[in-house]
Amino acid sequence: MKFRFDLSPSIDIGDTPQPAGNVFGLLCAIRDSGSLQQAALRVGLSYRYAWGTIRHWEKMFDRSIVTMQRGKGAELTRFGQSLLVAESRVREAVEPVLESAATEFHRYLGETLTSRVQVRFSGRPDAAIDVMKQSLARENPELSLDAVFCGAVDGLICLHERQAELAGFHVSPVHQPGTRLHAAFKPLLKPADVRLIRVAWRDQGLMMAPGMADTIHGVADLASPAIRFINRERGSATRALFDQVVAAEGVHAERITGYDRYAIGNRLVGEAIRQGQADVGFGLRSTADALGLHFVPLTREAYYLALRSSDMGAPWVETLLELLKSRAVARQIGAIPGYWPETALRPMPLQEALPW
Repeated sequence: MKFRFDLSPSIDIGDTPQPAGNVFGLLCAIRDSGSLQQAALRVGLSYRYAWGTIRHWEKMFDRSIVTMQRGKGAELTRFGQSLLVAESRVREAVEPVLESAATEFHRYLGETLTSRVQVRFSGRPDAAIDVMKQSLARENPELSLDAVFCGAVDGLICLHERQAELAGFHVSPVHQPGTRLHAAFKPLLKPADVRLIRVAWRDQGLMMAPGMADTIHGVADLASPAIRFINRERGSATRALFDQVVAAEGVHAERITGYDRYAIGNRLVGEAIRQGQADVGFGLRSTADALGLHFVPLTREAYYLALRSSDMGAPWVETLLELLKSRAVARQIGAIPGYWPETALRPMPLQEALPW
């Protein structure tokens, strides 16, 4: 058991304090994603509730926090940006004090808190993580995984700031030095500080209506004006990967009909194709199989777990590796369409694990 002491901002209006944690999390997600709908999903709110939260706080502040334009998503106003900066500075000052106080709290209680070990995970969701979490619950009750799904960069920040012991992210061979993903990861992945465990591989490619199988064979075919494409939302890792694949193939995005049209999430892209709203999209083989769509593989992504080098000797690391190496877990991962379990599971240095 581990106690956490968190900073919970609120605003006093008269005699009634108004909790403000939700609004700061929502503003941060809007800033990162450029979409209120995606931001709401990221923080676990409905779109309607997120919209109402923004409007409620704008009314209290008597000024705009977020601007929204049809077709252009959402972005923070200057005041909204100032709110986030101010809140961030308070956290930078207060959180080290809270962490130190929490350490003293646990030291005082000593062995009375000892129970099963909880490992905190932050990062990209993946079917392999679902398998790992379920297997831990079933076979290793002394170790639990507390998973919080978020963007890859946010997950690595949590690892860097010791808010998590594991961070999860995907990398494809097309993510070479100089790509956007490389630039985002580089400050957070220091060779001396981090080790990576490659858990599995998965296929990403073109999902299409079965009737398009003879027409679309690769990225070059998307340049035809007769083919209706549906993209992933701006700011998503899958959209960034698709952009890298398109660039590697030498195809200009403006030649793809529907490039600016998007659905939020892999499943919704597949559903749009299945319902005839588009001919083709970019996504996972597992989704294509589940929806009865034809699939053309374009790249294979590796799913990595990042951990701090200083944790390498922790007993939970050995327990986790033994679980991932087990035949039962490998069979479950391999049974997912388009997935391959890693056969050489071990902590690797960054220079060995990543294409750059």
